[in-house]
Amino acid sequence: MAAGRGGPGHRQWRFKLLGGPQCGLLLGRAELVRTLARHPLARALRVDKLTLAALEATLNSPATPTRSALHAELRELRERAGRLAATLAAEGVPARVVDSPAVVGGGGAPGMVLPSAAVALPEAFAAPLRQGPTPVVGRTADGSCLLDLRTVPAPADAELAAAVRLAAEWLARP
Repeated sequence: MAAGRGGPGHRQWRFKLLGGPQCGLLLGRAELVRTLARHPLARALRVDKLTLAALEATLNSPATPTRSALHAELRELRERAGRLAATLAAEGVPARVVDSPAVVGGGGAPGMVLPSAAVALPEAFAAPLRQGPTPVVGRTADGSCLLDLRTVPAPADAELAAAVRLAAEWLARP
């Protein structure tokens, strides 16, 4: 959330990376808000009840997936990556932990990079992971398929491991 001066007597707030519906809130002095509400474009720009309900649900929820990803602790991400890589390696899958820059991107924070941790697999895993029954999209770099855990909720780690196992089985076929 960022605050900026929008002119005399009012403050403009911009909520970015909320992880909810596309909409905005206009806050300020009552007379200024009333003036803007009477503008001919106000009706065209007004959001519908479904969007308002989605915004309310987003604001009242404990944490959106976006918020959880943005605030994930690097130490925790590395620990999860270590557990996942160790489990996979014990099963014969060539997996290791690497540091990974996670780019927030989009309109909310273009170019913002957060430190993260990934499970690195051979690049050959990228296609079977995408095409599996539970599609997984990794990032390929330097001959590796990187599965950045900042983008995976912790409860999904077992499902991710299962998808990697299936990809390994597919790659092992003659």
